[in-house]
Amino acid sequence: MEAALPQLREGGTNLAVEVLWPPRDADWEAHAARLFDIIEAEDRRLDAVMLARGPAEARSVIDGGAVALLVSMEGAHGLDRSGIDGLRRLHARGLRMLGLTWSFSNRFAGSAGDGGGGLTPDGWTLLAEANRLGVIVDVSHASDAATMEACGWSHAPVVASHSNTDARREHARNLSDRAIRCIARSGGVVGVNVHGDFVGGTRDVAAVADHFDHLRAVGGPGVVALGSDYDGLIKPVTGLEHAGKLAALWAELRRRGWTEDEISGARGGNFMRVWEAVERVSDALTWGSTPKSAPERPRGPQ
Repeated sequence: MEAALPQLREGGTNLAVEVLWPPRDADWEAHAARLFDIIEAEDRRLDAVMLARGPAEARSVIDGGAVALLVSMEGAHGLDRSGIDGLRRLHARGLRMLGLTWSFSNRFAGSAGDGGGGLTPDGWTLLAEANRLGVIVDVSHASDAATMEACGWSHAPVVASHSNTDARREHARNLSDRAIRCIARSGGVVGVNVHGDFVGGTRDVAAVADHFDHLRAVGGPGVVALGSDYDGLIKPVTGLEHAGKLAALWAELRRRGWTEDEISGARGGNFMRVWEAVERVSDALTWGSTPKSAPERPRGPQ
């Protein structure tokens, strides 16, 4: 494995995203529920990792020496039948991040994987409910149109949890500069992916650092995070074959002149800031109100 507990410990990782991923050919909602059962069972069994339902709880887990787990769903097709009712049920169990799409479009949003469009009416409703619940909206895999609409209209910061920059490697899964700026203006982050096909170039540590540099240049240091996508059926670049080797990436950024504060932000500080902001937005919204419908046009950069 690329990000099992020994590798996480070796690389200094203390917050990891645990993903509910419903495969294309599965009963999506049943599969996601079974995966959550497994995560909850492991949470009860293990002392070294603990499910975190908020940033304060995550910090407490980390301070206690364990690895905090944030549960995310990769692809809202996992809510295909139940919609926002399903989101509410999963949130009650501990879901705290939701990817709008995976590699194919769904009833909520278009995917970059099949050239899909923007948010659908159901997608706007899902976005509003995620904001209300305090679920982080993730646009990795989403189309450029869906990304721009989500980050331009969301009340809370939006993330691209495991995406790279199209300027450094032209690929449908990578982000345009306008999308990076939109995410940055929302207060969100982009988590750089170490999959060689998305990194391009020399497919090594330096090539990954090139994406970090471009993100910082376009969106500022606050938009930079690490997504990795370890154990996501990827082919990691040379020198970052597993999470235990991440020290090489931070060393490369230092060599390029990144400050310790910037590196600390990229290592997790920026993401924790986002999570805290999403929670504040949730607290500020009126509980029990009807989710908003689609605006006439998204706010923010177009």
